[in-house]
Amino acid sequence: MISEQLQFFSENGYLVVADALNATEIHTINAVVDSDLKTHPTLWRDAYGRKQALNILLANPELDFTMRPPTLLPLMEAIMGPDVCADEHTIMIRGANQNGPTECHWHRDSCGGDPHPPYYTRYLSIVFYLTNVNDTTHTFSILPGSAQMAAPLPLEQCNMSTALHLTGNAGTAILFNAYSVHAGNVRITNSERRTIHLYCGRTTDQHISDYTIFPPRLWVGKDEGTRKFYSRRNEISRVLEANFPG
Repeated sequence: MISEQLQFFSENGYLVVADALNATEIHTINAVVDSDLKTHPTLWRDAYGRKQALNILLANPELDFTMRPPTLLPLMEAIMGPDVCADEHTIMIRGANQNGPTECHWHRDSCGGDPHPPYYTRYLSIVFYLTNVNDTTHTFSILPGSAQMAAPLPLEQCNMSTALHLTGNAGTAILFNAYSVHAGNVRITNSERRTIHLYCGRTTDQHISDYTIFPPRLWVGKDEGTRKFYSRRNEISRVLEANFPG
């Protein structure tokens, strides 16, 4: 099955994996989110109709597995190679939107593409749905194949009629080439949508952002593969590690 998944990713630049999180994991994550919203409200950014937590891992070890998810690790390593590593971890809540506006702000993440086949993926992004997502809710949306070439077309030249609004039950994961044209599709809806967003790069490349602080417990005393996954730490993680050891 993984060979079929990889073939689909190589052609389309994304892959939907149902049941990447089980019911117990979904319940645990949402319970932690509820608690953190009450305990650390000032650590959640609140703008443009969404709340975003960039450092929820600091105080919530129950979520450690979500940055290096065991169910997806074989796919992550197959796409990115043995040097795959952590770049960013975010939890996002898009609130109910009963009165508008609606939008689908198409963009590429400003990290550049990779000219090398078959995956053309310099940075891999993963979205976990923590709530059910369907045609009546906000969705993650993508333009298939928009980064699967050595020199992708500029956004204004892309054929947006082929764009997809991806649905799935809570626990669904979407892996995608971060240079693909994608968007958060904001609809008129009574439903809140919760997601986890990950970025992964390579230890041989530069990191994509300095937002997420990765706590040392993620790699200290862990196996070699885990230590390597967290070995290329971003600037904020390095500064804190150097000045506040232990």
